[in-house]
Amino acid sequence: MTISDYVLGMPKIELHIHIEGTIEGQLLFDIADRNGIKLPYETPDDILALQNSNKTSDTESLRSFLECLDASRGALRRDTDYYEIAMSFYSRAKQENIQYAEIMFDPQQAVRQGVPFEGCIEALCQARDDALERFHVRSQWIMNLQRDFSLESAVETLSNAEKYREDIVAVGLDNFEVSNFPRKFLPLFDLARAQGYHLTSHCDVHQPNSLNHIRDCLNLLRVERLDHGLDAYFDESLSQDILERGIGVAACPTFYSAGESCPDKTMECIRGMLDMGVLISLNSDDPVQLGSGWLSSALASAQASGGFSDNEIKKFMQNAVQSSWMERSQKTSLLSDLNDY
Repeated sequence: MTISDYVLGMPKIELHIHIEGTIEGQLLFDIADRNGIKLPYETPDDILALQNSNKTSDTESLRSFLECLDASRGALRRDTDYYEIAMSFYSRAKQENIQYAEIMFDPQQAVRQGVPFEGCIEALCQARDDALERFHVRSQWIMNLQRDFSLESAVETLSNAEKYREDIVAVGLDNFEVSNFPRKFLPLFDLARAQGYHLTSHCDVHQPNSLNHIRDCLNLLRVERLDHGLDAYFDESLSQDILERGIGVAACPTFYSAGESCPDKTMECIRGMLDMGVLISLNSDDPVQLGSGWLSSALASAQASGGFSDNEIKKFMQNAVQSSWMERSQKTSLLSDLNDY
């Protein structure tokens, strides 16, 4: 993938990235060796190869991807593991010229693997603080709860997060997309809203009941932002509702794609939403474990596939600033930087 100087130098904002999906190959092997975990890979290059071997298509491989992601994030067994992968991400963010990021983490996964909630979040917050000093990258943490686990588990995790309220900017949902998940987690979102969290949720691309799930996320869970959510473009009333409410859409142009181009159906949604005026941004999702590359690569892929001008790529970044949960003064500063750029 050829990345233009314009894309490389642009001040960037990342709103949809999973810290567990950023683990570079050698670091993953080092962590696994330290923890006595046998990975289903022989070399770092095999990580993507295993995922690709299980794909059914570029757009309908959520389950195979998550199964491969589990093999990688399953190596994380200590709080220091979370610190190391976060610092590795921040170092890369500096190279990518990412000025600000809202980063997702899955505490239920950590707890199941023997890392206490407190150890996980404190390690991530220490990395956040160290990265601000060392790399000048600002960030906030989004706590994702997993849709394929119980409501009770999610509520318990939210309760454990209470004393870290100032360290977690939002609550979201991710992992396997189960049927009618917004209704299942309505009590959780009512609690999170009452505690002052911002709210988001994954609505994955081209999944069964996708439009109903998006509609329920908007009307029942009352999310402020959608992670993915691109299928809304195929329903005129739903996409218009997103536009009128000012709901952010954190899209990922290389979702389930290891190639140099974005799948046509996904690009149709991205192009259509941008042209409508929706606050759609472009993000990298799981840049290593998904194999889609870091944010500059994702932007370059979108530009090549969708024919976006440099100004349109900048518009995606401006939309990211506007739909972020950063402080107002920081929004003003970053929008000024983008305009100057």
